[in-house]
Amino acid sequence: MAQLTEFISQVKQTGLSRTNRYSVIMNPPMSLMTGQNAFAQSFPDIRQLLMFCDQIQLPGLNLSTTQNRTFGEFREVPYEKLYGDLNMQFYVDTDLNVKTFFDTWMGAVQDPYTRTFSYYNDYITDITVIVEDLQDEMTYGVTLYECYPKTISPIQMDYASKDVMKLQVAMNFKYWLPENMAKPARGGVTPNSNGNRNFAVPESFLNNFSTFQTNVNQVSNTIDGISNFISGLFD
Repeated sequence: MAQLTEFISQVKQTGLSRTNRYSVIMNPPMSLMTGQNAFAQSFPDIRQLLMFCDQIQLPGLNLSTTQNRTFGEFREVPYEKLYGDLNMQFYVDTDLNVKTFFDTWMGAVQDPYTRTFSYYNDYITDITVIVEDLQDEMTYGVTLYECYPKTISPIQMDYASKDVMKLQVAMNFKYWLPENMAKPARGGVTPNSNGNRNFAVPESFLNNFSTFQTNVNQVSNTIDGISNFISGLFD
């Protein structure tokens, strides 16, 4: 059984992560970079907008399960992943550029006049959340793929209040991966600035799984053959 002194010693040695040490990386979606929704019209610099992000979440993960019984007691067997929304909160600047940016993004999802929806790939982007230590070095990160704003919460205006205006946005996304398994982010953002190698998912796994499986089956059953194959995935 661990002693209190051992816990204190461990904390002094490794430290504890802080919830206020993080960075957010995001490129605007394609539809905000061209045409009437040009990004420069809604916000001059995405880095300025991301600096106003005062709250964000590391996403969670749930597995849907079903009961499976072969003999005796049943087992809970997972059959799909479930992801919730990514909740973000922003300070709103005096000119309300932060609010305008997300209003414009929502308008890129559905035209506010014609009510027609845009192509999915035109309004999605990837968001990377990086956790940092006290020396501003990356210690952990996740990339969320195919993000777009699902909900922009209302802002309460109040004569009796002197609070700073904040905007809450719920982002929908398809899935997320830890940075040590992430593929290059949409828009050219390169994760893993600390030099760690990414887990490279073979193209055949995504585009032609039968070919991938055939290649796996052809790998020699020797220890060296298997080791070389696994090492190749990390190159």
